[in-house]
Amino acid sequence: MSPQRTSTTMELLPLVCLCLLSCSGDAVRVVVEEGSDAVLPCLISTEDLEGNKFDWKKDDQKEVFMYDAGIHHNNGRPGQDEQFKGRVSHFQDQLMNGNASIKITRTKMADSGTYSCDFPRHQPRQTFNIELVVDPRIKVVVKEDSDAVLPCLISNNDISGQVFDWKKGGQDVFIHYSDGRTTQGPDFTGRVSHFQHQLQNGNASIKIRKTKMADSGIYSCIFPDLRPSQTFYIKLDVAFDQVLRDRTGEVSGAAPEPTIHRPRDTKDSSLLQCEAHGVPPLKVEWKDSDNNTLKSESTPESEKGDRSSITLNITVTKTDNYRCVATQKKISHQIFAETSVYIQGAAPEPGSNGWFTGFVVVGAVLGLVFIVLIVKKCRKGSTPVAANRQPDADDDTPMIETEPVLVLHHAG
Repeated sequence: MSPQRTSTTMELLPLVCLCLLSCSGDAVRVVVEEGSDAVLPCLISTEDLEGNKFDWKKDDQKEVFMYDAGIHHNNGRPGQDEQFKGRVSHFQDQLMNGNASIKITRTKMADSGTYSCDFPRHQPRQTFNIELVVDPRIKVVVKEDSDAVLPCLISNNDISGQVFDWKKGGQDVFIHYSDGRTTQGPDFTGRVSHFQHQLQNGNASIKIRKTKMADSGIYSCIFPDLRPSQTFYIKLDVAFDQVLRDRTGEVSGAAPEPTIHRPRDTKDSSLLQCEAHGVPPLKVEWKDSDNNTLKSESTPESEKGDRSSITLNITVTKTDNYRCVATQKKISHQIFAETSVYIQGAAPEPGSNGWFTGFVVVGAVLGLVFIVLIVKKCRKGSTPVAANRQPDADDDTPMIETEPVLVLHHAG
C-alpha cells in the first residue's frame, strides 16, 4: 500500500466509527470545532466512481463540490459557491472503492447545515444526507445562577462609535448603537451589561448575570457596519449543577468556586490571595471589573490524588471589584469569586505637592504665633491705671477705653 493510501485509510478510520455510532438510515451527523477540518462521508458500495458523477450541495442550494469523470471544481470546473472555493477536496485514491466523501478545511460557523451527496447517473438515483454542525471554538461553561462573560474582541481599535449586535440564534440579546445607546432583548432585560471602559480597546464582550438553563446556546457578536461585516460565535453552556460531562460523555468534576483571602490591607494597597481546588487541569486568573487579566504570582501547582490545588497572589493599588476566576480546562467550566477593595490613596510623591503642604503648615504656625502675641498685648494694656495718672507722651502702651464707674457715697 502506498504512503498516500495509508494516510487516507487512517484518516477514514474514525469516519467508519462515526458511521457505526451515528447513522440513522442514510443520515449522518458530523460535529466539529470551528476552524478544524470536517470529513463528510458518502459511500455507494464498492462501485468504481472514477468515470462516474457525484454532486455535493448545501441546503439544496449552494454548490459545494462536483466530480464528473475526473473533472471537478479543483481542476477547472466552474460553478462552485464562493463560500467553499479552495476549501473542499475529495479522496481520489478511494474513488475505486465507491467513496465519494469530501473534506472541508478550516470550517466556519456558516458551514453548518444539511449536505446532500447525489449520484444523478446511478440507477436508481441515490442521494445521501449529512448534517454538519460546526461548534464555536470559544466555549463558556458556567453553573446555573452564576454570571457568564462572553468574549468578543475585534482589534485594538476604538469601537465606542461602532454598532455591535449580540444575538442568540435569531433572538436579540444586547445592541450597542453608534451614539452609545444600548438595548437588551426581552429575555435578557436587566441581566446584560458591557464593558464601557474597554470599548476603546476593541472589547465588545458582555456579561450575563444570573444565568439560566435556557440561556445555553450559540451566541453571535456581529459588527454589521464593518466592511466586510464580521461575526464572532461563542457557545454558552449553563450547567444544572457542578457535575458536567465532557465531549466523550465521561463525567468530570467542574471547577469549584475559589476562595479569596486578604492577608494584608494598608491605606495604599491590598494583598489578595485566591485558592482553588479541583479536578485538573485547572487555570486560575485574577481579573478586574473591566475583565482585564491581571499579572499575579502563583505558588507551584500541587496535586493530591485526583485533586489539584493552586494559590494565586496579587497586590492591588486602586479601588475596584476584583474577581478570581477558576477554569476547568477539560470541560471549559468557569466559576469565580469576587471581592471589593477600597484604597484610601497613596501619600504624595516626592516633589509633587509636598512643598505646597509644607507652606500651608508653616503659614498656619506663623499665624498662630501672631495671634498669641496680639492676645498678650491686649492683656497687658488692660491693667488698671491710677485716676490721677496721665500717660506719658512717649508711652506706647495702648489706650484702653473703659466704661465710666459710678461711686455711691453713704451720708454719715
